[in-house]
Amino acid sequence: MRRGLRSIFMSVMNFIFILSFLLISLWNVSCNGLQISPLLSTVVDACQRGCHEIRKVQNQRIKTMETTGSSDGLSFVELKDELDPRSVFTEADGAAQRVITESLRAAWGEQLRIIGEEDDENVKIKSGTTIEPLQQDMFEDDIPFDATDPIDISKITIYVDPLDGTREFVEGRLENCQVLVGIAIDGEAVAGAIGIPFPDGSDDLSVDPTIVYRLAEYEMAGVFGTPLKRGQIPLPKHRDSLDYPRPHIATGDSTADVMEACRRATIYRFGGSNVIYGGAGNKILAAALREVACTIQHKVGGPWDLCAPEAVLKAMGGKMTDLFGNKIDIYRLDYDTNRCNERGYIATPQATDKFSRLHDALVETMLELPEVQEYQKEVGVITTNKE
Repeated sequence: MRRGLRSIFMSVMNFIFILSFLLISLWNVSCNGLQISPLLSTVVDACQRGCHEIRKVQNQRIKTMETTGSSDGLSFVELKDELDPRSVFTEADGAAQRVITESLRAAWGEQLRIIGEEDDENVKIKSGTTIEPLQQDMFEDDIPFDATDPIDISKITIYVDPLDGTREFVEGRLENCQVLVGIAIDGEAVAGAIGIPFPDGSDDLSVDPTIVYRLAEYEMAGVFGTPLKRGQIPLPKHRDSLDYPRPHIATGDSTADVMEACRRATIYRFGGSNVIYGGAGNKILAAALREVACTIQHKVGGPWDLCAPEAVLKAMGGKMTDLFGNKIDIYRLDYDTNRCNERGYIATPQATDKFSRLHDALVETMLELPEVQEYQKEVGVITTNKE
């Protein structure tokens, strides 16, 4: 009897604690606007939770493959577009987006706009599920809550790609997989977290995820979890200078005419070789870390692919425009009706003495190509050269 009463008492106290936490958070948002420090803290925490959900699916996948002999071990794989193998959706995507979006909504309320890659109907959390509050004070020492002006929450959008590199996940190329949670304010990427669920590229779940975060305006940056093992040298598979002479130009494996032309022209002008990376976030992080000299892509899935990586790249001194040299304009709410995702991107690391004009030179090279000019007309983009 006493155990039962104690259990009920503890449940009630836990409920009161969570409710109080939520009410305080919502009161702060409605009365004072939203501070960037606690917001980024919750984004990093949510990103980490998304990584753990993907690792849970991978763990179950391994067990299923061992016990049933299944070729991939996944219980659910679906193509959102039957003609596009890159549109694959798995239970890992759903589980990661569910925990990220619901925990952020629990922290900041429904008024915080969150746009994820997956359809909300596929990622709704079960009713009655208890959501552990996200940590809001990770960066209190770096940026005290009262050190910045509050931000009108209506100007903020959180973009979530729960599993960037889903196709690679299905194929077992785990080193390409990332969780992307970005913060855009007034249509500009300002901060974000890139989660790497499998830092060493293997399914060894004893190795914790790596979370790379950046806040450009305050030059705040860091890594949580397993130390980042990537840096200013190529990945091991790209280090053979005979097969992959430098500089390295990172792209996906698209065979579209415009991408083939971009690859050829870049190598012709700057030398080097093309290296294939999966996932938009993975490519842009490679540029930010100087693993590659640049990365080029003619289109992406949506703003969730770019928001967090662009914020990280800019905070590290890099530069990113669309394929035609314009400012990235995909963080507008009507991006899907303006074909913003078909404008692609060019991402380059912080300029060096040797490559002081690399980004501008790349844009010039792209704009001279007939294939890019034709693609530009098709997408309906005017080059403004305002990045």
